[in-house]
Amino acid sequence: MLASIVTDDQLFTSQIVKSIILVITAGGAIFNLYRVFRKVSIWERVVNLILFIALAVIFFFVIKIFLIEAALLKRPVYATGTTIGYCNVFAEGEGIEFEYTVHGVNYHNCSTFHPLPKDKIKVPGGKYMVRTTSDYPDQGRMNFNSIPGKK
Repeated sequence: MLASIVTDDQLFTSQIVKSIILVITAGGAIFNLYRVFRKVSIWERVVNLILFIALAVIFFFVIKIFLIEAALLKRPVYATGTTIGYCNVFAEGEGIEFEYTVHGVNYHNCSTFHPLPKDKIKVPGGKYMVRTTSDYPDQGRMNFNSIPGKK
């Protein structure tokens, strides 16, 4: 997943960035769709159609992540997760794989540990809180700063 973030401030900042990306991609898609139907050469129409499709695909994926993180921000559900091992987070590098249970269903996910050093996190068998949502329970983000039962 693009952003394995946990805190309210980080989720809110991520939502602002994604909002800007959505406006830019929607504007670009609308402009290119307009140019497809405008009287221009066939070559220009093909190029504009390809650009429209590319921007529409980007818009679709960004809106999906936007909705997931909006749910994480506004309707969080917390569960205790257990670290399993190391994994790779798409576009973010090394992360930590973990498992957690929500409503009797087990889920596995991978979160980055930035800004904490890797050696400060117990892997495997570390217990940390996972922020998830009932709308997308499979999209949990582990907070390596929170230990269950400690305040």
